[in-house]
Amino acid sequence: MTQRIGNVGLLNLMNATEKSLQDVERIENIGMILYPKEKAYLLPKLNVGNIGQCVELPKGYQVVNSNLHVDQAYFQSLTEEVKLFVNGNLIVEQDVQADELKNSLLELRVSGSIYCPDHLTGSLFHIISYGAMDVESYGEEELRFENGHFELTNAYLHSADLAIRLTVNGKLRLPVDLDMALFQQKIHQIDVNGKVRLYESQETNFYKKAGSLSSSKVEVIPDGYLQLTKPLRVNSRSIKRFQGKKLYTNKPLIIEADVTRDAFSIASIHSTSIVICPEELEDLVYETAPLLETEVLSYEDRFLFIEGEERWTNEQLEALDHPTAFIVDGQLIIDDSVTPEVLSSKIKSLDILGIVAVENPSLKGSLQQVIRVNTGMIKDEGMKAKDSSLGNLGELML
Repeated sequence: MTQRIGNVGLLNLMNATEKSLQDVERIENIGMILYPKEKAYLLPKLNVGNIGQCVELPKGYQVVNSNLHVDQAYFQSLTEEVKLFVNGNLIVEQDVQADELKNSLLELRVSGSIYCPDHLTGSLFHIISYGAMDVESYGEEELRFENGHFELTNAYLHSADLAIRLTVNGKLRLPVDLDMALFQQKIHQIDVNGKVRLYESQETNFYKKAGSLSSSKVEVIPDGYLQLTKPLRVNSRSIKRFQGKKLYTNKPLIIEADVTRDAFSIASIHSTSIVICPEELEDLVYETAPLLETEVLSYEDRFLFIEGEERWTNEQLEALDHPTAFIVDGQLIIDDSVTPEVLSSKIKSLDILGIVAVENPSLKGSLQQVIRVNTGMIKDEGMKAKDSSLGNLGELML
């Protein structure tokens, strides 16, 4: 059984063989490939869509798949030669002396950035003698690195004794109650590799401290808007809490059928996602949602919103009392037992934002007749491949 893999951050071929490669049918995207010189012949045998970079690594190197901090104690503890490939950033601490770099038993290759005290930048060649170096010098500020989803809070800023040089790899969020005077005082510089979400009133102060944003997207929330961080479903009771409110979201907003025109009192909807509403509210939703990116999906009587993965059989569709609007944001699998007659009579409309997998190819004609919106994809699952698939892997060793 072979495997198809979506994305691999680091493909390690240091110990690979032709046989170990045979289990992988295809990899769509690879950030970096590590290989020894004697394994270079394996590279053309890989079935890969895109490769960021290939690095030939001599024998004797160990791979560190994270940031590496080196201080005076680290250098003093070395008793024999150590060779490391750092798939991340190298941070040289303030207490390291130039002589310790000059006489070090450490030999490094670094794929990320190198953060080094100002007085040591000229001595780095003693431990890094190969390849280009992306060196970021720093002074007395404290270096901090955060990965994934990170919210910069007042408590986080108060915890710092020194000014912070902050690097975020992932998504950075500035909450509405962030003390921007404290932000100016505590943040020396901020670098983001990923996405930043902040409020309009915070924008100027943020850019004053921003360093590198070349690989980042900045999302600005207008002042006065309530940010929704997850899908929201409102009914005739819960909608009262949003009376006169301005909503900002990139998640689905679902309005139940029991919400009347009189009860709909949301002042504004700033959405880059979808709004699901009864037909009688459709005109009101359009009036409060001015963005062209907002997809308004109305339903007449009933709807089903599919977020995860669901399989529907002929028997399940027949059990529906009325024709139903299907809105697919995840994956809908239409079982091969479903007949064209049942599909046409029970699915009133189909909005495909995610994936619809059809096991019976003869249903495709009936399916096209009920599709209203299709920004996702339809997959033919009729032929079962004898393989398996994986989504994303940080590191793969073959």
